[in-house]
Amino acid sequence: MALLYPLSDFLSCSICLEIYKKPTVLPCLHTYCQQCLVDFKAKSGGVLKCARCRIQCDTPIQELKSNFFLTSLLDTFQRQKQLNTDHPPVCEACQEKTATHRCVDCPQFCCDVCVTIHERFPALRSHEVITIDKYREIESKDHLIKEYKVFCSDHKDSHLEFYCDTCQVPVCLKCTIVNHKAPEHIHNDLKIVVDEYKTQLRKMLEQLKVKEKQVEEEKASAESTVEKMRNECEAEKAKVKKRAKEVIERVKREEKMLIDALDETSRLQLKDATMKIDEMQFHHGNIVSTHHYLDTLVHHGNAVHLLHVSTKLETKKRIKEMVAMEIKPPIIHNSIEFHPGSDLATHALMGVIQTEACQSKCTVENIPKLLVEGESVNLLITTRDSKGNQIIANQFVNVKTKNRDASWEDIDVTDNKDGTCHVKITGKMEGKQQIAMTIVNQHLPGSPFHIPVYIRGLAQTVGNAGQGQFNNPKGITMNKHGDYVTADQQNKRVAIHDRDGNYKQSFTFSDQFAKPFIPCDVAISDKNEYFITDESNKQIVVSNENGRLIRKFGSSEMNQPAGIAINPVNKNIYVSEWTQGCIRKYTQREAKVQQASFLAINSKGIVYVSDAHIGSVQVFNSDDQFMFEISSMSSPRGVAVDKNDNVYVSSVHKVTKYDSHGQFICRIDSDKDGLSSPYGVAVCNDGRIAVADYGNNCIKVFVE
Repeated sequence: MALLYPLSDFLSCSICLEIYKKPTVLPCLHTYCQQCLVDFKAKSGGVLKCARCRIQCDTPIQELKSNFFLTSLLDTFQRQKQLNTDHPPVCEACQEKTATHRCVDCPQFCCDVCVTIHERFPALRSHEVITIDKYREIESKDHLIKEYKVFCSDHKDSHLEFYCDTCQVPVCLKCTIVNHKAPEHIHNDLKIVVDEYKTQLRKMLEQLKVKEKQVEEEKASAESTVEKMRNECEAEKAKVKKRAKEVIERVKREEKMLIDALDETSRLQLKDATMKIDEMQFHHGNIVSTHHYLDTLVHHGNAVHLLHVSTKLETKKRIKEMVAMEIKPPIIHNSIEFHPGSDLATHALMGVIQTEACQSKCTVENIPKLLVEGESVNLLITTRDSKGNQIIANQFVNVKTKNRDASWEDIDVTDNKDGTCHVKITGKMEGKQQIAMTIVNQHLPGSPFHIPVYIRGLAQTVGNAGQGQFNNPKGITMNKHGDYVTADQQNKRVAIHDRDGNYKQSFTFSDQFAKPFIPCDVAISDKNEYFITDESNKQIVVSNENGRLIRKFGSSEMNQPAGIAINPVNKNIYVSEWTQGCIRKYTQREAKVQQASFLAINSKGIVYVSDAHIGSVQVFNSDDQFMFEISSMSSPRGVAVDKNDNVYVSSVHKVTKYDSHGQFICRIDSDKDGLSSPYGVAVCNDGRIAVADYGNNCIKVFVE
């Protein structure tokens, strides 16, 4: 078998880089010249470490084993070199004649005479002797002819044929009789021991091969990581340079912007000041000239001169006008200051120009329509100057809330250092909470704010007394003003109450149809038209917000219309039929329900229909295809959706909330709220839930 490396490299010492001289193997299996180890140990302060793997060797160099394998290879290498030269090898027996043969077992080069003697010698008759040409032919093919026999170091004429298991060394036949006698020593045939050892080594070499590959892959991965680290470093350096360039450019832009702002502000103020000075100069010139003239006239003029210029009344009037003339107030110098930025992460890297705030230009954002007691909301206050530019105001922004005892309590304000500030408002008590916001005792636009605060659960009851009292209310919705619009069935009207529960108006159409007008549900279009299901006349009535009839339709095909909703996606009108078990959409496509009550449509055009007969809410897509149902409820009636497409369903004595996929979220009311046959459900603009309580003849409003 050919060697994995060039033979000359394999036989070279890695310390002196020359062919081995007395190759000596360390316990780590690395081989060096014996003298190289001596010199290397001396240079290392008397400690011998492998030059390749750095493993320390504590065995004296003289006791280390010679590498017989490399010694044999060296001998073969030298002979090959000799064979490959132009000069034939010399007989190693007589040292005179040219060799013509080679003994494979000794091994020795022999001439024709010596080979005869070699073959006749009794102890050597078993040796294989071949010609030089035959030997060259075999060697050229990288074939090992035969393992050379190694002679015993103690018995020079005896080959190593056995292995002493006790001493773990190869021995010759004589050694088994003299130095390694049985039964103290156990002997085995050298070839058998070697074959077993080779088998073990081959298995271990397979493991070593796997490890070699693993280490090679790890090395490649490490090298790849190093390269990646270098590339990442270069990439990050490029980012730093790019960022530095951006910052420099930004600083230059901000410098120009700030300089321009200062120039513009100064120019406008100087312009105003100059105009005032010119005006004062004009008035001053008039006064000086009039005064000088009259003074001269008084001192040097005669009676005729004095009275001839003008009448006494005109002169006195002119003087009085000048004396009474309003003196312009001094020029007010509005402070203009540059404030360097202390935080490099802020939006203004260099800083800001600080001027005075104009209260009327300041704004307050995120004012809630309502607060739940104990919950908080962050308001954003933006201060601006008289030209509407966002500023960092000189004035302190003060925010207060009114307590139950009418005292005012300060609320902490967080300055964002960019012309805005945040203030956190917390719902403190049920009712309307007052929040006042001022700059230099001047209220900001809209201040003081009145924010309704509710407790969780039942927050309001509407329609229990007076003209606004209900009689079996069913459907309910909210109009664009945030009013409650209710189908007041037994009162035969549509009633409207404001968000505080105050009765506003109602309308009916009983005198316009053959039968009394009995509304069941209401839906309001984008055009602010009211679509009302009329059970008695089996039709849909359309009116404006004041109850003026616009049109009616559906009487030819409807039997008992109940719920109504308008699809926000395609604007189609959906009407549920209580007895016919269908939903009518104009044009009349039917959906598979048995006893449809009310319905609602979310922002994606998904239709939710309450089906009291089977106790579920049926869900259809915008193409009227059934999707799924929300089940496990008793006689569902009213249905509504909020801006997040959550679904609210009234059933028997409660109102429950589901997500858009029909998963239960929570119950809105509680047993103590005493709902009795709730029908219509509507979600107010401020998130409250309004329920038409049919049994209690009122509207009950809940806060989640």
